[in-house]
Amino acid sequence: MRFLIDTNVFISSEPTRHAEFEAFTSQGLELARLAAGEHMLVVHPSVLDEIANDNDLDRREVRQRVVARYRMLEAPPPVQPEVAAVLGEPTPRSHDWYDHELLAAVFGNAVHGLVTQDDRIHRKATRLGIGDRVYYLADAIAALEALQRQPPDFLPSVEFKPMHQLDLTDSFFDSLRADYDGFDDWFRDKQADGREAFVVTGPDGCCAGICAPKAGDDEIGVGGRVTKVTTLKVADEFKGNRYGELLLKALFRHLHRNHDDWVWLTVFEKHRDLIDLLAAFGFEDVGAHATGERRYAKRLTPPSGGDLLTDPLAFHCKYGPPALMIEPDQTVIIPIRPEYHEGLFPDAPTEPGAPMQLPGLAVPRPHGNALRKAYLCRAAIRSLAEGATLLFYRSDDRQAVTTIGVLEAHLISSDPGELLDFVGTRTVYSAEEVAAMASRGEVLALRFRQDRFLEPPITIDEMQGAQAVKRAPQSIHRVHKEAIPWLKSRIGA
Repeated sequence: MRFLIDTNVFISSEPTRHAEFEAFTSQGLELARLAAGEHMLVVHPSVLDEIANDNDLDRREVRQRVVARYRMLEAPPPVQPEVAAVLGEPTPRSHDWYDHELLAAVFGNAVHGLVTQDDRIHRKATRLGIGDRVYYLADAIAALEALQRQPPDFLPSVEFKPMHQLDLTDSFFDSLRADYDGFDDWFRDKQADGREAFVVTGPDGCCAGICAPKAGDDEIGVGGRVTKVTTLKVADEFKGNRYGELLLKALFRHLHRNHDDWVWLTVFEKHRDLIDLLAAFGFEDVGAHATGERRYAKRLTPPSGGDLLTDPLAFHCKYGPPALMIEPDQTVIIPIRPEYHEGLFPDAPTEPGAPMQLPGLAVPRPHGNALRKAYLCRAAIRSLAEGATLLFYRSDDRQAVTTIGVLEAHLISSDPGELLDFVGTRTVYSAEEVAAMASRGEVLALRFRQDRFLEPPITIDEMQGAQAVKRAPQSIHRVHKEAIPWLKSRIGA
């Protein structure tokens, strides 16, 4: 793969003195190590202009020498009309202008992806529809590790634990302390109250992410069972690992089991990456808060009088996970081998009928952490609509449907590069496996949202007894329409 690296990645990866060894320098060096040999890191010609604008003469001279070790992107495509139509036409040589030059290279397929720590560029990429091809450093490292099939150095876990087990002196809390006067006193008070939180622990034992729910807080006045998330944060150095989605995954399961109707939280408008994540999972702005933040709320149950939504994907995003609107013609069963099932769904129950165990949940890679995933299989089906219901059938050992997903988008292709661009870091397959699949014919790539695990799973005997399928699936195919009413009842949709 060929990655274009932004100036902030290049600079953090090439410190010119010890004092400039930045938080992301180690990640930048690791990316360079993984890319050596089979892959390539390139820089955009505009990086020369940015270095030339550095007022520190010594540093500028060093960086002008060091940048020469990177290959320059040859003949980068100019900003396309489609890009300008979405992002506008900024002043030449402005920050936005540089952003658009980089994104144009991705949009024009001059590279497989762009690596940047700039949240603004990530948001622009999402607007352009190329968000999955713009990586944080941690994302790009995970992608290259997956391509090499190397075991991860660190397995994070999410635990629901008392807040008094957290060390308030951890630098993780510095930004919260800066945002909220009296944060330390508030936090100590919640520790003494016995408040619990979902916590992702980093490799050195530090806090990498936290999500602290508080049940029964209906300050927004919506009625029913309401939970407020009092604290939600992921450490900057772990961006790209999908820890935000991992925490939301744990939160949504917790809320579903407790039959909550609403969840809400407050966010300062400067935290655009968090706001974008919340919006992707159905949170809506419901007004200002006294602290100067905005309040974001998500309804977890459709209104009792019925719902106006008729789009299955929109329905899932607004009320789930879990939330399904099953269409008879758009329900498919997908066989998945145990080793890939464990990689894609590492938090699934390990035994038939076993309850989900959130404490100590081992999650090896971003595709395991995420709620938004990708899977590749043989292209036996030519058309699927957004919002299609995906039944993942674990073959061999379990011979049962264990997991349900909701389709976001699909691609049929025999081009490995096109397939990898489409799935990004959300798939369990390595580049070699993708290339091998594509060499045998067209591959169906599915981007989907994880909806729920079935407890207990639906065995193949059940599926056959309900005439949902004739036999154990060997490839993707549609569930018989006559069995859809039984399926809805069986899974509680």
